[in-house]
Amino acid sequence: MKKAIIRNNMLLLLSALTLFFVIAFISLYQIEKKHQTSLMSFLIDEVETSYVNFDESDFEFVQQFSQNDRRITILDANGFVLADTHDDAVGKDKSQRPEILDLGSIQSRKSDTIGVELLYIAKQLDNDMYIRVSIPYESQISTYNQSIWIFIISSIIISIVYYIGLKKVNSNLLKPWDKVKDGLSLLNQGKYQMMSLNSNYPEINDILHEMNQINYDTSLNLIHIKNYQKQSNEILNEIKQVILLFDHEKNLIFYNSKAKDLFDLNEDLLNKNSYNFIRDHELENAIDKTIDFDQLFHKDIKINNQYYDTFVLPLHTESSSNEFAKVLVTLKDVTEDRQLGQMKKDFISHASHELKSPLAAIRGYAELIQLDMLKKQEEVKNVSGKIVEQTKFMNALVEDMLMLSRLENIKEEHFQDIELSSICSKVITGLKQVYKDKHIKLIFDKEALIYHADPIDFAKLFKNLIENAYKYSPQKSVIKVSLTKTEDQKVCFSVSDQGIGIDKEQQSRIFERFYRVDKGRLEGGTGLGLAIVKHIVIKYNGEIKLTSALQKGTEIKVIL
Repeated sequence: MKKAIIRNNMLLLLSALTLFFVIAFISLYQIEKKHQTSLMSFLIDEVETSYVNFDESDFEFVQQFSQNDRRITILDANGFVLADTHDDAVGKDKSQRPEILDLGSIQSRKSDTIGVELLYIAKQLDNDMYIRVSIPYESQISTYNQSIWIFIISSIIISIVYYIGLKKVNSNLLKPWDKVKDGLSLLNQGKYQMMSLNSNYPEINDILHEMNQINYDTSLNLIHIKNYQKQSNEILNEIKQVILLFDHEKNLIFYNSKAKDLFDLNEDLLNKNSYNFIRDHELENAIDKTIDFDQLFHKDIKINNQYYDTFVLPLHTESSSNEFAKVLVTLKDVTEDRQLGQMKKDFISHASHELKSPLAAIRGYAELIQLDMLKKQEEVKNVSGKIVEQTKFMNALVEDMLMLSRLENIKEEHFQDIELSSICSKVITGLKQVYKDKHIKLIFDKEALIYHADPIDFAKLFKNLIENAYKYSPQKSVIKVSLTKTEDQKVCFSVSDQGIGIDKEQQSRIFERFYRVDKGRLEGGTGLGLAIVKHIVIKYNGEIKLTSALQKGTEIKVIL
């Protein structure tokens, strides 16, 4: 800005000086012309008077002027030279000279005789003869040239002085604007700095005051906008959904943290087309249709083996600007919900199937009794026993189903400090009575462990794992139960048997509901025992390790 002001001011000065010089030179030229006319008229009149009063010859008359710079020429009525101060030759024809053709006018040219630039003027006498006077032109323009040089030197001095003064004035005048520039730069960086009002010009101080107020207000607005944007981004990032915004050309203009994780986004993909990161053809088509036809899209889409409840919504903004978002895309991970829904369907199906068999058996046995088809008391007693067994199975199945429901849905926790080995000992004592006919030896390695938990959970955990070992172990085999602490102070409960073992292909499924390894075994069971164990371990953030091989027994280890 400083350079531009100085340049423009200097150009203005030079233009003014140039205009002044042109006017001055024209004026000087006109003055000089008048001066020449006046001088030459005076000289010709003076020479005429002298000539009229001179009684000698023409040659003698012109000789008296030979010592000065005047050149006097006497011509006859036809324009032939009779006498000349600088040329002894006579009889030359000068009738066509401009000063002869235009008497009284001032003419200038270089003399062929003496080789000098001369001013000429001529006059016709009463006797029709001509007198011509000429003087050197150089002597007449010396003053004119001096004036020109004075003007040039003065202009240079004025320009230098003006330039120095202009720089000084500009420095004082523009210094406050440097503050304004620095203030705006800092404001652009989100910083506000007060500009001091110490200019020599009150008008500039008023402007600086207004700029301070503008900067202050702008700074506050920037802070509010940044805080609002930060809060909005935090809210959108905390929403457990993928959020994407696209403009009318499918260019990405916003994404949240969930979208970044799902589509592996980064800052370089902003303002880039969706095809650069969306690989799902159905989602791409949905965005196209929403842009072209304002069409809402809602459907489950599978991305990276996960199911997402997907909405593609058209955004109707009041502004017609293409910079605003045109399409909102939200994706909510519903994989667990869909799996849970399917699991519930499967659970109901399996539970119905499991209840159907004992109900059919109970109904059949009851009809036998109702129709008096059992004649002997022993037969009635036998059938009644089977009905009791089926009701026990149904009761166990209902209890396990309620246990699973409690683990999945009940959020209230009834935790207390419990002694795990004591609970496990009670479970073992009860199971020994149930399975005493199998003559199985159970070895219990225990430590006194206090754990903060729900005692019902651990009674069920111990019972299901130890009972499974009894069921799948042959007669007179050994079961080892261990309840100890690991080196990193975790609880480790393990049960190992010498039973039939589990095939590798089935090991990944034994914790599913109603899944049985040996569907034709004689021992009854609800098929929910290990599913309950899995849910208890998940509840206490533990892990299950299974080691098994066919006909080599099984070991299940729970670490909490």
